[in-house]
Amino acid sequence: MQSHEPDNGGPECIHGEDKRMITYHLNQLLLLTVIFSATQTSASVQGARDFSKKVSIMLKEDPKTPKCFAEGRKDFTCFWEEDEERAESLDQYSFKYTYQNENSSRCPLRSIPAAHGKRLFICHLNQPKMFVQMDMQVHRKGMLIYNRSLLVEMVFLLDPPANVTVTSTTKQGQLNVTWVPPPLKYMDDSMVYEVSYSTVDSHMWQVEMVQASSELILRGLQPGTKYKVRVRVKLDGISYSGYWSAWSESVLIETLPAVVVGADHWPMGDTSVLQFRRIIFFIGSAFRAL
Repeated sequence: MQSHEPDNGGPECIHGEDKRMITYHLNQLLLLTVIFSATQTSASVQGARDFSKKVSIMLKEDPKTPKCFAEGRKDFTCFWEEDEERAESLDQYSFKYTYQNENSSRCPLRSIPAAHGKRLFICHLNQPKMFVQMDMQVHRKGMLIYNRSLLVEMVFLLDPPANVTVTSTTKQGQLNVTWVPPPLKYMDDSMVYEVSYSTVDSHMWQVEMVQASSELILRGLQPGTKYKVRVRVKLDGISYSGYWSAWSESVLIETLPAVVVGADHWPMGDTSVLQFRRIIFFIGSAFRAL
């Protein structure tokens, strides 16, 4: 009689389990790769949009060239624009900068196409020095075309405040606005904000200033009315200065509706109300006497 030993999991069974585990981990890795790639693409697109907004601000606000701004203590950018048709190849340009009593250094350049037939030439430094003058020169084909001096701490251009949130308070005609400041360590107390608000059907914005705080209560608003609210930021100009950031995206919210108070609910302590009631009582008594 032939006996059969119990199957305790031979090599083929173990191989099958390993194969399933490998397939599972490969699928997980593929999913993470797709998510990471999508996140990187989204961040890259958003970064390009943010840079484009800052370029637009600098073209309007800074009359000098090259136009320069600091996004943080370790993030400094200068750029200038030229007509696409007249621009030379990148190797024909040089950007040199010098700090006081130091030898000059060269900043690597890159160029990107811009709107309206322009091309931007960009220098980016990760370790700019502050509280010392920076002198810069731009050459094209060996000839000086731009020359400028500045202090890095005076040209900050921050990202707009994030997570702008608007909620109703328990009182009529009020809205509570909060936001998250740009992530700059030890500089929160140097930030000044503008909170701008308007009814949704109006282009007349009202502005409130806020210093070293990330919250504001708007008062005196119309009841039962939809408002749009936005916030921007700059440094206060004491130790650090610069330009107003772009506005945050507008947040829409409706204020509490008006409450109609009946005569039976008028405050009894109000002298004018008591007098009005006496007049009504007197008139009523006079009619009954007729």
